[in-house]
Amino acid sequence: MIDNPLPNQVMQEMDLAHLSDQFNQTVFDHGLEIAKHYKVHSDLHDYFADWYLDYMQQNPDLFDHTCIYLDSDYIVDWWEDESFFYDDFDSPYMEIKK
Repeated sequence: MIDNPLPNQVMQEMDLAHLSDQFNQTVFDHGLEIAKHYKVHSDLHDYFADWYLDYMQQNPDLFDHTCIYLDSDYIVDWWEDESFFYDDFDSPYMEIKK
């Protein structure tokens, strides 16, 4: 009887898709945490997290799933790249009210 490799191939593809989904969700969640930590305006959290996900997909060697690097440079880079999309905001950060 001939062994059919197709079921193994399908399972491998499903495993890779699952790992990719896990990576994407973890990176997105880290992006949200970075935005919250640096008090980015709440309306911009998802936009920053999307940018962070794209950045980490392009640079996966910079990502560590075991800890969140709270680096404000990511927010600065994002704002320099995409601030023109957000005309309603002068800064990505929430205003501090006294």
